[in-house]
Amino acid sequence: MLRAAAFTHLALLAFGLVSPVTIFAPWGIALGEPATFFRFAIIAQGTLGFALLRAAKAPRRDGRLLVETAALVDLAFFFVLLADSWARKLPPRAPIAGVVDLVFGVMLFRMGRRDAGGRST
Repeated sequence: MLRAAAFTHLALLAFGLVSPVTIFAPWGIALGEPATFFRFAIIAQGTLGFALLRAAKAPRRDGRLLVETAALVDLAFFFVLLADSWARKLPPRAPIAGVVDLVFGVMLFRMGRRDAGGRST
């Protein structure tokens, strides 16, 4: 699961770098040039992908903090979209673009909180 999340984040990075910035326009994501929010989100997702790959190669004890941090960044990205849509800074459909981050954030956080025996800590 950890590698799947990592490769999904890396695919988003690759796709985001070659796709036009208007790809997220239907969901109301901020695209005004220089499209800072879009570019930051894409680079952050790619960085999380590299971090998750590194955590997958490291011993479980060493990679836990990295996995939890990646999970919190994913969750924060979704909640920023949600808060901005509630504040009417983004259209109400904007959080749809971050649903994948919500799912991966919850999954990764649960994975990071489990010890080697499968119990939550």
